[in-house]
Amino acid sequence: MPPGRPRWTDPAESRPGQLTWQLITVWLLGGCAPFVLDGVAHGFELGGPAFTTATVAMLVVIAAGLITMLYLLVRATSLVTPLGGTRRRRLLWAALVAAGGGLAWLTGRTVATAHGLDVLHNGRLAVLLGGALAALVAAALTRGWWLRAPATAALVVLAATGVLAFRDTGPSELDQRLARAGWTRDAAWHLDVPGFRPVRSTFGLAEQGDEYVPTDPAAAGRITLLTIDVSTGCHPPRCTDQNYLLLGGTNRASVFTGDTPRAAIIRNHHVLELTGNPDVPPELLRQALASARPATDTELLDTLPAYSPRNPVEAARAWLRRHT
Repeated sequence: MPPGRPRWTDPAESRPGQLTWQLITVWLLGGCAPFVLDGVAHGFELGGPAFTTATVAMLVVIAAGLITMLYLLVRATSLVTPLGGTRRRRLLWAALVAAGGGLAWLTGRTVATAHGLDVLHNGRLAVLLGGALAALVAAALTRGWWLRAPATAALVVLAATGVLAFRDTGPSELDQRLARAGWTRDAAWHLDVPGFRPVRSTFGLAEQGDEYVPTDPAAAGRITLLTIDVSTGCHPPRCTDQNYLLLGGTNRASVFTGDTPRAAIIRNHHVLELTGNPDVPPELLRQALASARPATDTELLDTLPAYSPRNPVEAARAWLRRHT
């Protein structure tokens, strides 16, 4: 063995030994650190300025301790990475491994959650897998392409998968629009009134409902559609006819007598009420209600007002959904 080339049996001075030592240590730190930080972060739930200040201070101390341990690790394994030669480079390596490992762990957790897996939430398996993600970051900073190239490729694949998982998680744009409008999917019903067109389209959920006017300008008549939630009973002023509660056992529309023609049918604990002026035949109202069907996603999106993201996370997810 030439001088200056330590044997494998001297791990403290050999590159293979230092590499093994470094990756195993990063693996352990990367697997345990997220759970320690997450556990301390629960202190914010206690509320109050004292607990908040104490929690922030503890998080800062733990993060500083992690950076310090990584710095000491790379100083002791300086043969493994080109960033181990000077104090600034070692500090940069520690920061990259800490930040990159944390980001890789969050990305892996996002991917796992998107597929209904809890492997990065608790347990020994979470420590092993979380540590492996941090070790990938350290491996990407080593000397030589044989380890750096596959580690970098794995991180790129993980990042791409994480972006797609982030895009597909969380409420959809339609769900966010429905929540903003105070509507639910089961309350939105589309119906066609022969010979009439809607002046306002809200599936009858607006305060005054929707209006339909004849498609023929010479024809007379006007119809109003009102959707009423009767899941907890008939409550004035929107619901004024207690007979609506009896519609649940029928699948056909019922016509009610009065000064103006009126028909109603119940669907998913919601009453669809059509009211016409005296020029509208009652049978037309019954026929229109018979055509009622759940509104499609496209019809809902065309009807609901545009959605503006409330925070940068929602804005990023909306941008990804539009461009990927």
